[in-house]
Amino acid sequence: MLIGSLCYVGISWVENHSDTVPPVHKKDKKQRGINVFGRLDSLSLAELTKNNVEWITLVPFGGQSDYDSPSVRMGRDSLRQLRRDSSLKRNIQIAHDAGLKVFLKPHIWMSDPSDGKWRSDIFPKHENAWMEWSESYRKFIVYYAKIAEENEVELFCIGTEFTRLTKVKPLFWKNLIADIRSFYSGELTYAANWYEEFEHVSFWKDLDYIGIQAYFPLTKNLNPSVAEIKKGWKPHLKTLEQMHKQFRKPILFTELGYKSTPDSAIEPWLWPSYDTNLVHPISNETQANCYEAFFKVVWHKRWFAGMHIWQWHTQGRRRRSAQKHGFTPKDKPAEDIIAKGFQR
Repeated sequence: MLIGSLCYVGISWVENHSDTVPPVHKKDKKQRGINVFGRLDSLSLAELTKNNVEWITLVPFGGQSDYDSPSVRMGRDSLRQLRRDSSLKRNIQIAHDAGLKVFLKPHIWMSDPSDGKWRSDIFPKHENAWMEWSESYRKFIVYYAKIAEENEVELFCIGTEFTRLTKVKPLFWKNLIADIRSFYSGELTYAANWYEEFEHVSFWKDLDYIGIQAYFPLTKNLNPSVAEIKKGWKPHLKTLEQMHKQFRKPILFTELGYKSTPDSAIEPWLWPSYDTNLVHPISNETQANCYEAFFKVVWHKRWFAGMHIWQWHTQGRRRRSAQKHGFTPKDKPAEDIIAKGFQR
């Protein structure tokens, strides 16, 4: 998904965080998760658990300048990396103490991308660059997989939206999965792009879930009704069912999210621009309709393992202008629809 700049921040330790009432886990075992950015404490956990959230998705970032950069970098210096690691581990502990499960999903952030290029286009230019990049990425992802194992994280993601690399370099991913399996005892997935990737990934059998960044286009119209959005899911459901039958793996939406804009069901993957915040109308109704349609036509499918909503910012971390048009369901009608949907 194409998104605006995000950074991982530390959390504040609140002594009474364990007082948060743990969620009642549902019999269907579907994952009821949300990608959380910001400080976790008793207040933020209470906001999430009241909406029947049972999984916290945490996103540590690695970086590279452009799609053809030869290596992945981590923190700018060892002290900053140590602080980020400490914050991440505390976040995991706080979530676990509250009875929540954790999905750790590392992302690569491109700081200076060429026009039109993003994470899905990452591909080193020549073989030497590929060898350097692959080794640096392996170091990056194994680093966080070890943090996941040491902190009893229930689900780990080996990569997010590498469309070109999963098609051209499948052996790299199969070997990486085997390496991580050798020490990580939790479940594994990969977060494939909805567009021209998840159907082409050849290593789903090596993972526990078929993971999809589920920003499927659902309509061509502004301000669609729930009925119209439901119809838009039909061709995608057919493909998803075929994938499930082919690989005999449950399908997990590693991300699913909708903006509060009239066009959010047309191109769900697009991040609202600065211009959007200034001149485009807000449509909380369209966002709510998208979630309502999802729960009516997708959630109950037996092959569907659950979803991790994009996204939730704790304690007003994002500017209010960005929140109004953005993906968060917080303090919007969609929040109540999600709470009821997760209660099923």
